[in-house]
Amino acid sequence: MKVFFGFVLALLLACAPQAATPTTLPNFPSLSTQVVEPSTSPTSTRPSPVSSLQTPTLSFVTRLPSPTSTKPAIQTPAWFNDVVLYEIFPRSFYDANRDGIGDLKGIEQKLDYIKSLGVGALWLTPIFASPSYHGYDITDYYKINPEFGATQDLIDLVNAAHAREIKVILDFVAGHASDQHPFFQDAYGNPNSKYADWFIWLDDAHTKYEHFGSATDMPKWNQDNPATRAYLIDAAKTWMQTTGVDGYRLDYALGASHSFWKEFRQELKTVNPDALLLGEVWASGLKIAPFYDNEFDATFSFPIYFDIMGSHDRAGNSMLLGNRAPASFQSALQAQTRLYPPGAQSVYFLSNHDTLRVASQVGATCQASNAECPRQNLERAKLAATLLFTLPATPMLYYGEEIGMRGDKRDGDKTVREPMDWYAAETGVGMPTWYRPASRLNAANDGVSVQEEQARAASLFEHYRALSALRAEQVALRRGEFSPVPLQGSDRATAYARVADDKILIVVLNTADAAADVTLDLGAFASDTIKLAALWGEIQTAPAPAQNYPLRLAPRAGYIFELKP
Repeated sequence: MKVFFGFVLALLLACAPQAATPTTLPNFPSLSTQVVEPSTSPTSTRPSPVSSLQTPTLSFVTRLPSPTSTKPAIQTPAWFNDVVLYEIFPRSFYDANRDGIGDLKGIEQKLDYIKSLGVGALWLTPIFASPSYHGYDITDYYKINPEFGATQDLIDLVNAAHAREIKVILDFVAGHASDQHPFFQDAYGNPNSKYADWFIWLDDAHTKYEHFGSATDMPKWNQDNPATRAYLIDAAKTWMQTTGVDGYRLDYALGASHSFWKEFRQELKTVNPDALLLGEVWASGLKIAPFYDNEFDATFSFPIYFDIMGSHDRAGNSMLLGNRAPASFQSALQAQTRLYPPGAQSVYFLSNHDTLRVASQVGATCQASNAECPRQNLERAKLAATLLFTLPATPMLYYGEEIGMRGDKRDGDKTVREPMDWYAAETGVGMPTWYRPASRLNAANDGVSVQEEQARAASLFEHYRALSALRAEQVALRRGEFSPVPLQGSDRATAYARVADDKILIVVLNTADAAADVTLDLGAFASDTIKLAALWGEIQTAPAPAQNYPLRLAPRAGYIFELKP
């Protein structure tokens, strides 16, 4: 579903519902295995740091008034502001037991690779018992899908990740179950079942029911039933208590009431006040905003995603492709600041397990017969990454995005969930093989694999690593205020500032396929002659008046500067 989020939203504030009285949780099956604390901290690799500059005291800086929310501040996990989030579809990542299916042990074995990307948090799509390949229809909330491993494997993964200062969050599906769930099986066609009130029925015979979208195999839970609510909350608490996971990505948050999520938060925060509750609210900013009222710490910014990418299931009229003026997303960002309460966290992303992959989006910008296409597509993919790492939120990478894996919807969602391309030949230890149709988009020796891109300076992989390192070193990129910078000369270029303390970084992006001569108006930040010191991107600059700073931008290029007197 397309969603658009404009500056006008800043004028509207949605009212959130009042908190519900929490339900006392009954005893449900628990997991017996205890968390084993790691005794040693293995070393990990890290990309060569980008040279950092001493933070100067800029007496010439003119402070701009920042957009402010009218809502009270909320408490969210501070650690989430500083990390890069990495989404893994476990079945497709790394296969430790060589059965063709990626697993938890495989993820553990690749933690050093993940750490080398500068990742500080992992999100695993559902790992609980399920009859489907994707796992979003759960049959047992207290059991890990045996294809992925066992409870101890998750404990080992969490401990190994923590030893590398990586958090782990799990996908939790509170909106619906599988039609194979024993509670639904008992209640289907049986109005006298003790689970009759656990689902939402549309007829007295209990043969028609509400379900997720058109998926009749995913009946909706009735979370207004106290027993159902308690069951779901207890399952989430149990995994956190038993394995030490650091929070949850909450699937299809619109599938449960605000009162449910308030109680969910209250109960989960008693286990770990610093746990992350990250909501998937695929909707406009107005509908997202109420979820910050004692419910979620963070949400995915679908409005900004659609501004940047245009469409989730086809190459669309997007800013990234140079088909839409990039100025629109800046007003959306400012409106979001006013709409959400202070402290609210957001996740910006270019792709996930439900969307086209970035490489397939940028691949629509020129014809395959054009010999320049590979270079141009790589440049645009790098531009997208530069945008992602410089926006004021936590950036998320979808596994394989860092190497430019392709994925569209030619075979439904499976083609955006293909196995991770570890090797040039697409074969080797750990390579999942569960999905290898002849029509798959990632082929052998196509230049797109970890093996082919590691340590190759011009590769997309090294581009992501360097950006992640730069973000880790620059507080302004992690926590700095966002301010648009007026730009003239091209409607396909944009500029903005990230400001923290007395340090100002200026980001300039050119989404067009042609070079652009632009002029930045930096008078809002400084009144004297200034210089832009290039931190990212090859470009020549010289001192110039702040109100009239000229730059020549290469096609499909992004730049990061430090503003200096």
